Amino acid sequence: MKIVLIILTTSILIACDYSEKSTYKNCDYINEFIDIGNTKINPSKIGKRIIDPIDDTLNFTKTKFNFVSNNDKIYKKAKTYRRCGDKRIDVEYFQDFTNRIDLNSYREINDTFFITKNIVYFWWVNSDGHLIIPINNADAETFQPFDNICGGIDKKAVYYGCPNHGVSQLNIPVNSKVKFIPQEGNYWNSPKHQIIIDGEIYDMKWDIKKGYFYE
Repeated sequence: MKIVLIILTTSILIACDYSEKSTYKNCDYINEFIDIGNTKINPSKIGKRIIDPIDDTLNFTKTKFNFVSNNDKIYKKAKTYRRCGDKRIDVEYFQDFTNRIDLNSYREINDTFFITKNIVYFWWVNSDGHLIIPINNADAETFQPFDNICGGIDKKAVYYGCPNHGVSQLNIPVNSKVKFIPQEGNYWNSPKHQIIIDGEIYDMKWDIKKGYFYE
């Protein structure tokens, strides 16, 4: 009886595996990714997610700062998703940053913020891959990001914002005494902050009109 159950279970697993692979073969997204590292549909299930990993690493050469290069272009490993029938597949690929990143001038400030071409940026990742978002008007030599807030300060100004709307200079005199106060439910790029400016308390969303949900 045990042997029969084992055979039946194995058969079911093989059938399910074959069924899934057959479904993947019918996907048509691969042409979008052939030149950027993913040359065939080859998904595997990792936990609850289905991931189609990068296939072509031979044509891409590792460089510094976790980028890769190919034919004088600069890429970074990224991931987006595509639908295949009723399944969602996370597709890995090399995202092109050739016109945005200059490795000779690239300098990391921390894990999130960096400088290239004398412009301060921060990394943001969503379902479309990497976004690099400039800190408008920030001084590359003196900018220091805040620890737990999307923004920072340099020799001339305070900066605050979010990935959706960008990070920009606040209309605060440079010699002001400034302190951010996170509110309940705060997270890195939320509007749930108050700010003390020279002893006066303001709400970032309603008074300063900055933050993730401010339109």
